[in-house]
Amino acid sequence: MNKERLGNFISGERRNLGLTQRDLAARLHVTDKAVSKWERGMSYPDVTLLEPLAAALDLTVEELMACRRQAVTEKKGAEETMQNLLDISRDSVRQERRRSWKRLAAVLVLLAVTAAVVAYTKIVVPEDGYYSIVLKETVNGRNYVYVEDRGHLIRLKCGKDVDFDAITLRDEWGDTISYQMDYQWNRLTRTGTVSACEDTGATVLGSVMDVTYEGDSGSVPLLFGYTSVQYLRDGYYPDPYAESENLVFLCDVRYWPYDPEEPDPTGINTRAILEIEDCINAEALDVDGDGEPEVAVRTRWPEKPYTVYDYVDGEIVETWPDTLPEEILEQMRAPWEGL
Repeated sequence: MNKERLGNFISGERRNLGLTQRDLAARLHVTDKAVSKWERGMSYPDVTLLEPLAAALDLTVEELMACRRQAVTEKKGAEETMQNLLDISRDSVRQERRRSWKRLAAVLVLLAVTAAVVAYTKIVVPEDGYYSIVLKETVNGRNYVYVEDRGHLIRLKCGKDVDFDAITLRDEWGDTISYQMDYQWNRLTRTGTVSACEDTGATVLGSVMDVTYEGDSGSVPLLFGYTSVQYLRDGYYPDPYAESENLVFLCDVRYWPYDPEEPDPTGINTRAILEIEDCINAEALDVDGDGEPEVAVRTRWPEKPYTVYDYVDGEIVETWPDTLPEEILEQMRAPWEGL
C-alpha cells in the first residue's frame, strides 16, 4: 500500500469533516505528531487503530483501506482492501520488532555495564595496612616499588605523594622495614598504584616462612672484598605458595667473613654480611665475567626471578636482571631439580 496515498486520503477526509490534526488525535488517543506523520506518508497508523480511525472519519475499514468512499463489492476492491490490511499489518510488526530489539539491546547494555562494574570491583582491589617492600626501581623515569602477595610480586607505581628517595628496604642492622601503605592493584596484571607509603619505625624480623633445617656449608674466597667468606645454606622446605603439580623448595643462605683468629670463626655469633631468605638457590659465581665472584640468587617470584649481589665501591649492591647467562643458570640448579 502506498503511504502517501493513504496519508492524502486521511488528510482530505479529516478536512471534509472540519477536524484539525489535534481533534483527530484526541479522538484516537494519540499525538497530533502521529497524525501528521500519517498524512505526510511517513508512517502507517498502527493496525489496532484502523477501526477507530475509520469511525472517526465516518468511514468503514474497507473504505479506509481502499482510500475511497464507496461500497467495496467488487472482487478487485476486496482484494485491494485485503492487501492494504496486510501491508499495514506487516509494517506494524516490523515497527514492534524494532522496538523489541531496541529494548533488548538496552537490557543487554545494562547487563554488560553491571557485569563490568562487578568484575572491576573483583579485579581491581584497594589495600591498606603494613607491608615490607621487596625492591624499588626506576624505569623510564617512573618510580616503582614491589610488595609480595602469596608468592607473587605486585608492581606499584609511586603516586605524587610518595617520597620514593626516602624509601629504604632495610635498616642499619639489615632488618626489613615495615611501611604503612595505601595502594590499589589489578589481580590479573599484578600491577597498581601506591598513593601513600610511610615508614612505621618498626622492622620485620624473619620471613613468613622462616623454617630452618640443618643444611650444607662451605667457604668462598675473595667474596665482597673479604679474603674468605663462609656460607650456610639452611633447607630445603616446601614453598607454601607453589602449585602442587610444580612443587618448589626454598632455602635460606647466610654469608659471613671467616677469620680464624676470631673467638667463634664459624660465624655463629658474627654479624652476616648477606642473608637471603626463602630463595630457590644462591651461589657465588662470576656473573659479569670480571674474574671475581658475585652472589647470584634464584628467587621464588616469577615476576623477578633473579637477583645478583655485587661488590661496588666498597658496598654490596643488589640488582634484578631479567635473565642470567645460560652457563650461570646451569650452575644454579637446585639439588632437587631434575630428580
